[in-house]
Amino acid sequence: MNKKLQRQIEKKLDKLSKLLDSIIEAQVIDSNDSDTWDSDTLYNLTENLKEALKLLQDQEIKGKSDEFGQPLHEEGLCSLMDDWESQEEEDYD
Repeated sequence: MNKKLQRQIEKKLDKLSKLLDSIIEAQVIDSNDSDTWDSDTLYNLTENLKEALKLLQDQEIKGKSDEFGQPLHEEGLCSLMDDWESQEEEDYD
């Protein structure tokens, strides 16, 4: 199995896990209890959700392009997992 791919996945999963822990903290907000309403919690939730999406989706690398002028992308966790599953299937064939 490709160790580089495995390390990339593990690194992104660790980051995602930490973000998810932070996202879960927003559950303290109760729509029926105005004492729990906190704009800082909502803004933090927004930022954490954006970061989680960046980890999951491919991201364009600004200022970098391939030999055809197409922008380069850093693979997100979804693409890395697709690669992982493809390699697993190839190993079983």
